[in-house]
Order: sequence, then C-alpha cells, then structure tokens
Amino acid sequence: MRKVNKPASYKKGFLGIDTSNYRTSCCLLDEAGRVVYQRRPLLLVPQGKLGLRQQEAVFQHLKALPLMFEEMGPLADVQFGVTTRPRPVEGSYMPCFVVGESFVRALAAGRGYLAISHQENHLWAGLYENRTLIGKPFIAVHLSGGTTEFLHVTWNDQNLQIKEVGQTTDISAGQFLDRTGVQLGFPFPAGPYLEKIARQSDLRVGVTVKGTAISYSGPEAQIKELISRGVDPGEIAYAALLAVGKSVGRVLRKLVEEYRVEDILLVGGVMANEIIRDKLKQDLQRIASLHFASVEASGDGALGVAFATFLRG
Repeated sequence: MRKVNKPASYKKGFLGIDTSNYRTSCCLLDEAGRVVYQRRPLLLVPQGKLGLRQQEAVFQHLKALPLMFEEMGPLADVQFGVTTRPRPVEGSYMPCFVVGESFVRALAAGRGYLAISHQENHLWAGLYENRTLIGKPFIAVHLSGGTTEFLHVTWNDQNLQIKEVGQTTDISAGQFLDRTGVQLGFPFPAGPYLEKIARQSDLRVGVTVKGTAISYSGPEAQIKELISRGVDPGEIAYAALLAVGKSVGRVLRKLVEEYRVEDILLVGGVMANEIIRDKLKQDLQRIASLHFASVEASGDGALGVAFATFLRG
C-alpha cells in the first residue's frame, strides 16, 4: 500500500513543485518554513534502460501530480513556486518541466507564482539546511544524474547570481555511475546500488582533469574492460565512486584558489553518496568549509523551490 503523508495544519503555506526527468516532487512548507508535506517518488524506468524519453516522463508526471494534490487536500492561503527549466540561462528547456508549470499556472491564476530553474532548486534545497551561506559568495557543485556543474554563486538581494566555472567535457558523473551500475545488472538510477556493494580495495580507474573540466569517457571504457574481465563488482563500484570523488575534489581545489572563497555547497543526487563525500572531506577540509545537503535534500525534489517561495513571503 502506498504511504500517504498527510499535511499538518498551517496558517499560510508555500508549495513547491518540481517535475524533473527523475522524480515527481511536491513540498509544502508552513508559515515558519517547516516541511508539512513532501512527496518525491522516482519515475519508473524499465530494467536495463538508462533513463526515460521525455514523453514517458511527462506521462508519469501527469499521473502522479493529481494523486499528490488529493493527499494534500484543499489548499488555503498558499503561495506557489515551480521549476520551469533546467538552468537559469536563455534557451534552457526540457518538456518534463512543462507539467509542473502547467499545474501551477492553473492553481495560481491571477495571483502569480515564483518560477526558478531546476539548478537553482537544488541550490536552494542545500541552502535550506545551510542557511549561514545565504548572502555569502560560495562555490557550488551540482552533481546529479545528468549534470556535473561547478558554479560560482553570488547574490543580488535574495536572488542567486550563478556563473558556471567548471563542467564535464562528455558524460556527467551521474551518467558514468549509472552506466557502470546498469552494466553490473542494477536498475536505473544505479548510484545507490553501487554504494551498497562497494568494497574498498586498491583498484583504481584514471580520470582526466584539465583545469576545471573533467572527462569521464576514459573511466567508462576502463570500467567496461574490468567488467569484461570478471573483476569483483564490489571493487569496481568502489573504484568508480572514488574516481568521481577524486576528480571533483581536484576541480574544487583549483576553484577555491581562483575565487578565494571559504565555502563549498555540494548538492544533487550523486552527492548523497557517502564514499564520494568522505573522499571530498579527506581532500578539501583543510582548505575550505564543506556544506552538504542531507541525503533527502540532495536528490531531485521540490524543497528548494518551496524554500525560495517562503523567503519571498
């Protein structure tokens, strides 16, 4: 039976919606900014597949969102926020976000709503749990299934000013891990399964880092070769996760020196992995303060856009 998370009472609510290519998400905060309702189920991906086509994601969002609104019941005195595109840049677009925006446009007709990007949503989710960073410049890492981005974040009042300062040149860290896991027979997204079976060993795969750019195509080829040789899956999983942590740490070290910041915010589903977190702590804790989101707030969800809506009152 599907668990129903009934919202607590509230005087004024702030509802965020995010319809990404991984989860359908709703989050309702009360007048004090406390979570009173949150649902973020994964979209269903067939075994052996590396994701969903956009029309498949859209269809699943259309089925899931009405059920969430039925769970929440009548919404009185609620302000709305929604993610409408992948990044806060001109031309950024993905059809799955149209579903959430369409619901909010209908529900908030005549009242207006906050529209932000999926990238900003991840940052605000991290800031919800790391509020000392609000108003301060910092470096952010957004590591998710389809994204590996290094960002220099400054502020204009309560608005994030985001400059991309590092990235991958081919596949993202999340894609590298998902492809590794699927090749080992795990469902998509495969990162959590890799963490479960990972077994510490001396096995390593090399990663190319040039300046603030990372390439994961080389490690992907190495992983395929290790699997074909029948190397222990636990050792392969550990080597893949360690490669991500090491490469991200090398880029962050360069950025801390270049931008002379004291703080790093780490968000996105891949950053929920404890092996990657531990490697980054080991490599960077002496040169910067690392601020992680909780496992719940790391992956796709609507907490960030709900929090940004709450701050705007």
